[in-house]
Amino acid sequence: GANSATTTNTRYKMEGDIPTLSLTNFFVMGIKIGWPYPTVMSPQRQMAFHLIKALNSSKHVVLESPTGTGKSAAILCSVLAWQRHHWKKSGEKKEKVKIIYCSRTHS
Repeated sequence: GANSATTTNTRYKMEGDIPTLSLTNFFVMGIKIGWPYPTVMSPQRQMAFHLIKALNSSKHVVLESPTGTGKSAAILCSVLAWQRHHWKKSGEKKEKVKIIYCSRTHS
């Protein structure tokens, strides 16, 4: 459905990506996310879903997940894919969207 995250094993290149980078086709709520790894872990799918949902409704999102769950990759790939999708969808006016990404780690 519209609220699901799906992945296919098709490798492809996205417009604007590094020419030699092969990405996995990963969709969340109709937005194509370029994923630089062979698989997407469950926590990454969940983070991507919550990020895209928040961005679509102009809301803030706070994510917390243990070390090694792929937060950085999930956040960056999802947000950049949403930004690209939003830019293409905005048509002639090309609305600019400010995205603020903050990270805190425990030492």
